[in-house]
This record gives sequence, structure tokens and C-alpha cells, in this order.
Amino acid sequence: MTDISRKWGRVTAFVLVLGPFLWSSGLLLRTLAVSSAGFTPDDVARFAAEPFAVREQLAAYAANPALTVAGYAVFLAGAIILIPATAALAWLVARRSPVLAASGGALAILGLVARVYFAGVDHVAFQLATSQGLDAAATMVLDTYVDISYGPWRIAVVAAFGQYVGALLLAVGLYRAKIFGVVRALLFLWPATMWTGVLKTAGWWDVVASVLSLVVLTVLAVPWLRTGEPRSGPERGLRIW
Repeated sequence: MTDISRKWGRVTAFVLVLGPFLWSSGLLLRTLAVSSAGFTPDDVARFAAEPFAVREQLAAYAANPALTVAGYAVFLAGAIILIPATAALAWLVARRSPVLAASGGALAILGLVARVYFAGVDHVAFQLATSQGLDAAATMVLDTYVDISYGPWRIAVVAAFGQYVGALLLAVGLYRAKIFGVVRALLFLWPATMWTGVLKTAGWWDVVASVLSLVVLTVLAVPWLRTGEPRSGPERGLRIW
């Protein structure tokens, strides 16, 4: 492997860590924004009774605007960085399972692109809360929720579904390529079960899942950062880790 290839390999490994780190940090900030908003038990019960988390998230924004925006912004940055990170994982899988790599990588990236669309709608909702007030913004978003969340011609919601299928195919491919064992494949897959859409709530279990996925990808990336080349797992036997 040439020096240039090793340098690009290290950049790729860094992206594998940076994307999940930003994703996890954004979820943590969003969770803290809600937990520190001072909601009463009645507020929590009222939010829980609603089908969507729109009022909860806008109320968290009204109580902690800087923290809420920071959480959404860092989470968006993580989703964007995860696009090349996902492509890197697909490249690793392609050496053993090209079909799983192509299909899983493409679908997972479509899911991440959909999150960029949802982030734009989230930001508009926050601006409405600032200019029109919390109740007016919540009513406006809820009255048009399906249209703005699904996107024109339902493109965004269809792309978002790729998150679930794509992550599963990549997890299987990473196991078959002897890069992940059973535990790491499942931990990698866990965050892919997380909500997708407009103004979705974030909880502590989402933070735990994303941090564990960060650990898994960091374990993969550290040897890559050192040598510039990825390292596979054991060639034989049941690969637990």
C-alpha cells in the first residue's frame, strides 16, 4: 500500500469515529435539552399522550433554545459525516460480499440523506416558534405533519426506510467479511432502529445505543488509524466480538 493510500485510509478511519461521535453528542444534547426544560409531571403526561413529539420538542426549544439548536445541529453534522463513513464500511464489506455492500451501503446512505431533509423541517419549525409563538408553531406543524414529514411525493419517507434495511444488510456483510463478530454487529445495528422523521424525541436509550455503536466503530478505526490499513477479525470459529 502506498503512502497516499495509507493517508486516505487514516482519513477514512477518522471519519468512522467522527460521524458516530457527533451523532452521539447531538443526541445527548437533545436529551439534556428536554430533561432540563423544567417540564412538570402533567406536561410529561400530556406530551406522552400525543402521537407525535412536536409539542415536547418545541417546548424544549422554548425553554432551552441554544441547547436544543446545538443538539439538532450536532446531530445533523453527525448524520452528514456518517455518509462517507457508511461508504467506507460498504467498501470493507465489498471485498467479501459485494452485493450486501452495494445494497446495504446505498440504502443506509439514503436513510441518512432523508435525515438531512428532516433537519431542514426541524429548523423551520424552530424559526416558526420564535416568530409566531410556541402554540401557533405547534399547531401549524401538526396540521400539516404528514405532508411536511413525508416530503414531496413521499420521497423523504421512502428514503428514510433505507436506514433499517441498509443497516441490517451492512451488519450481515460486516460479519461475513470477518470484521465484526456477533456482539459488534448487533451493537452496530441497534442505533439503526431509532426513530426517523420530523421533531422526534431523543431519550437516554438512544444515547446509550449510539455510544455503544461509537465504541464498536472506534475499535475498528483505531488500528486503521495506526497503520492506514483496516484489520479483519479471526478467520475461523464463531466470532463473538
